[in-house]
Amino acid sequence: MNFQDLSKRFISSIISLALLACVLIFSYVGIVKWLIALLTAGIGALGIWEYCRLGKLSEKKGLTELCMAVGAMTVLAFFISSFDRSLSLLPFILVFFGLICLFLYHFDKISGAIGSIAMSLFGIVYVAVPLGLILKILYLFSPCKMGHEGRVWLLYLLVVTKITDVGAYFGGRLFGNKKLAANLSPGKTITGAIFGFCSAIIFSVLFYFVGRMIPNFYLSPFESIWLGALLGFLGQVGDLGESLFKRDAAVKDSNRLPGLGGILDMLDSLLFTTPVIYFFLYICKG
Repeated sequence: MNFQDLSKRFISSIISLALLACVLIFSYVGIVKWLIALLTAGIGALGIWEYCRLGKLSEKKGLTELCMAVGAMTVLAFFISSFDRSLSLLPFILVFFGLICLFLYHFDKISGAIGSIAMSLFGIVYVAVPLGLILKILYLFSPCKMGHEGRVWLLYLLVVTKITDVGAYFGGRLFGNKKLAANLSPGKTITGAIFGFCSAIIFSVLFYFVGRMIPNFYLSPFESIWLGALLGFLGQVGDLGESLFKRDAAVKDSNRLPGLGGILDMLDSLLFTTPVIYFFLYICKG
């Protein structure tokens, strides 16, 4: 059993929980909403910067900054659209605007333009769209979605997603031996993946029982099972997906933030699970 990185994980978890508590308590306060939106946009921009470094897009002068700007504006557009149904298409207009800007940027940089444009657009969508959807989940009281408590759904998303990582970590360390994807992430095991998957379902079902006492939180027993299973699976796919980028770039972490690694290291699983909750709420719970 190897728990050498447990202390770092514990410290970063405490900090994350403290920030989450502040967000959940004060997120509906006037100016705080904008501070949260700006912080999220900043996190998105930093995540895109990390992605550009992994994909070596930073070698092209100004391209990384362009992607960061489009990504940050897209996140803010999702936030603004939460309060006005007439602006619901604004985030997608900005993504299209970003694509136009990418083409304009490459008109005098023809070599490798196809790959560069494709990678840049993917980076914006990969990072900025899920972060924007997190804001859409948090602010469910908007005109497009009444009757649900966004803060509880955000808590559900974060807890079920992250408990998958926790279950996989301890299950793999305690009982795992057969590697899940040795070339991508040597520390991950099949047993750990199963533990993570089961942990997601268990905590999702727990939310069903607790949610019965929470106003404006509606989750049926069947929904809690299949939604937890989906988050438990996709969370691990997202984790391995980011590992794929790092292995291709031959780096251990996406950044060197103390105790955290990088923004993409923190968000990897959420980038895949957030759209699931968004579509679940806006389609199944509409």
